[in-house]
Amino acid sequence: MEITNNTKANSFYVIITGLFRYNSKTINENQLFTDYYVWKNRIFEGNYNSTFDYLNHCYYDSYLSNIFPEIRHDHSPIDKLNFAFLNHLTLKKCKELPELFKNIAIKIGDKTILFNIDFIDLYLFPNEIGMFSIKFYFSNPEFLNLGTISDFLNRIRSLSTEISFNDNSTISLKSFAETQILNSIEQNSDWDIYNPQLKSYIMIDLADEFSQSELDSILYDIGNVSVIGSSKGNSIFAPSESYYNEQIETNKISVFRNWSALSLFDTFTRISMNFPDKFKSWELDFFHVYIHCLHIKFYLYSINTEISDVTNINKQTEKLRNNFIEFINDYHHTQISYKFLPDLIQDKLMYSLDIHAEISQMEIKIQRINQHFQEKREKTMNFVLVVITFLSVFSVIYDISSWLVRNGFGEKTIFPTGSLLVGFIVFFLLTIFYFYKRK
Repeated sequence: MEITNNTKANSFYVIITGLFRYNSKTINENQLFTDYYVWKNRIFEGNYNSTFDYLNHCYYDSYLSNIFPEIRHDHSPIDKLNFAFLNHLTLKKCKELPELFKNIAIKIGDKTILFNIDFIDLYLFPNEIGMFSIKFYFSNPEFLNLGTISDFLNRIRSLSTEISFNDNSTISLKSFAETQILNSIEQNSDWDIYNPQLKSYIMIDLADEFSQSELDSILYDIGNVSVIGSSKGNSIFAPSESYYNEQIETNKISVFRNWSALSLFDTFTRISMNFPDKFKSWELDFFHVYIHCLHIKFYLYSINTEISDVTNINKQTEKLRNNFIEFINDYHHTQISYKFLPDLIQDKLMYSLDIHAEISQMEIKIQRINQHFQEKREKTMNFVLVVITFLSVFSVIYDISSWLVRNGFGEKTIFPTGSLLVGFIVFFLLTIFYFYKRK
């Protein structure tokens, strides 16, 4: 059986994630906690204990501290932010006024697609790095075909895309984020420079069984947000055979026959076949591995931008260097779980986001900064030694002159004429010694 635009899906959702920077001193916390509460309250209608217990027994302490601080430190905010840990919040309106976020429309050509927003989450990490995530799913089962899903994914990842609500108001995704998500967090109008494309975490469960080659083909098309059939050469965006094979061989996650995933720079796609995610593992568990990796990537981008000139060394550069070392120690983990699948997913995400290579480049830059610091310290030390040596010369001249007086030379002869002669001889000998040592 061949996969086409009309291939049906049992279920579909996408979680788009945007990146931003924030100033911890300008956040309106009163407004923030009027709009948001702790994210764990949306897990199975507030019954989060079993989920947290599972995560607690699945992941290492270091990772739990990074992404689930509520489990390890009980520092989840109630009405105050704690910038030493991740502050993970969820928008109250999505639960209290769900009708506001239903049957939202997006026009694609002559077609209108209706969708709902399930939740909107806010992540405020240390180092003033922020993210927001929005989960979309279709309102009507009639849209659950791969052609419509592909069209929707192509549009929803752009902040300029316009969406229409029940009250007939139309707004861009950027304006929606600014007015509904980031309204209590001061942002410059150009925050969208961090988001040429919103990151997309895509989950599709197909209604029929297909061969592995067909599943690979649709993984490529959905993951690359290409027209369905592109991987088979059915469009002008068809990939070369080598490029297609490279993606499937290096970026694909394949463990069981009933699902596969593809990790790329802007998208993470999982497609299963009649294998629904009954326990929401891919939403409540593995999605946070995705967030964890995006956080590392965005931090590296930020620190690279700030340390742009390694020859201009100052206190701020030293602070950034120390911050980078501390961050890598805290967040860059070879393993995060007692189970194999989270580690496998993290490895693929790290590779597709090019995190290991960027860390290596940053470490080279840090080594150069350390070298400049060392050279600067050596120059300072050499200058101090020169000053000490210069001052000690006067003591030597005085001692020699006093010795000559004690040995019969007239005091008027020695001071100052004789002392000057002694000083000249001492400086002459020091100069000869200096140039001899430089050879």
